[in-house]
Amino acid sequence: MVNRPTYIRWSLIVILLLMWLGFAVWQWHELSHEQEQADISLDRQGKTAHHLLVSSIVSHRRMGSSFDAMVQASLDEIVKSKEIISVLIFDGDTGESLLAAGEPLPPATPVQEAHYHWSGAFDLSPDFRVGGGGFGGGFGRGRGRGQRESEMEPSRFQPGHSYSTVFVLDRSEVDRQLAQATWLRCWLVVTAGLILLLLAFAWLATVRLLEARSRERILQSEADHLREMGQAAAGLAHETRNPLGLVRGWTQKLAQAATSSPEVQQQAQAVIEECDRVTARINQFLAFAKPCDPKRQDVDLEQLAAELKIILEPDLEAKQLTIEYKAEPSSATVSVDREMFRQAVFNLVSNAIAFSPSEGVIEIANVQRQDGKTQIEIADRGPGVSPDDVESLFTPYYTTRDGGTGLGLAIVKRIARIHAWHVGYRPRPGGGSIFWLAEANE
Repeated sequence: MVNRPTYIRWSLIVILLLMWLGFAVWQWHELSHEQEQADISLDRQGKTAHHLLVSSIVSHRRMGSSFDAMVQASLDEIVKSKEIISVLIFDGDTGESLLAAGEPLPPATPVQEAHYHWSGAFDLSPDFRVGGGGFGGGFGRGRGRGQRESEMEPSRFQPGHSYSTVFVLDRSEVDRQLAQATWLRCWLVVTAGLILLLLAFAWLATVRLLEARSRERILQSEADHLREMGQAAAGLAHETRNPLGLVRGWTQKLAQAATSSPEVQQQAQAVIEECDRVTARINQFLAFAKPCDPKRQDVDLEQLAAELKIILEPDLEAKQLTIEYKAEPSSATVSVDREMFRQAVFNLVSNAIAFSPSEGVIEIANVQRQDGKTQIEIADRGPGVSPDDVESLFTPYYTTRDGGTGLGLAIVKRIARIHAWHVGYRPRPGGGSIFWLAEANE
């Protein structure tokens, strides 16, 4: 089942993605509309030029060579516009090219992509009169007029015929503007995506910050509660230790009294031993619950191992064990609180002594990792730790040792955490255990 924060994050991503897609579709639609408007504008230019040309043609009712010259002059005037490259007039029945102006573009030549090809058609009324002296010619008499009419060349246009026009318009400027609009809208889509992405990151960062602060408040509340519980437990332990000392003192007097029977002395000795055991556990608990403020100094690990060997000599001799110290490099120091760190290593070595077989060897190794950090390993040849117990090794009051309090390894973990170190376990090849303390990466 997806938790609520994950569901909210994915919902935000989907919403922002849909918004971006909607914006992209809108920009594509606007660009298509601009392209359509550009084609409409070119079409209007073609229609306007066509209507002007046809109006110029049909405004005269007499045909002759001067009529053709007038049409040609109109064509030449039209192509003077930068928007129109060329214009042609064809006979609608035969397809013959009659007049043309501008750049030569034969009908068989495909129109280039940079050109806009517009075609139109018109009809000449049968009312047109053929002949005459042309535009402004007048009606003279006698032979002179007849001679002029006979010398006139016939017009290419005939009344009652259909004709077609072809206008080739330059659309390079329109295409350039459309290309700019395309790039602009593409950049708008990309920019909108980046803005939405930044908004998503900002929102997620804000949510994570709020979640972190919420967790921090919860952890702080739990820490305050645990600290108060620890202080209460420490006070209770102190109050318990005092009456235990009183009970042990009176019991010891009872055991040493001459009037006590052997049975009473034996029972009194059992009470004394139990008081000592409970007192030892209280002392360990107080060491575990005591607030710590480490005072760091450079500690020589080889010298520390030598001190522990002397302190634990009675336990080592009882099981005929020896301690070997190995270092890479041979001399190394670490910046730690000396007393706390010695307590942590002492607990690990003491634990190794308890589980090691007689006449064995306990190895204390100082290993330098590839990242340059220090790792201290305590290895023994004991039975090792069951895989089911590994996760609970450093839990308070969890122990697999007969008579153990379950606080030794918990104290080690606490000291390691105070120094920003790590503690852990791994099985030793060939049997046994390796407990390690490792300097954390900064």
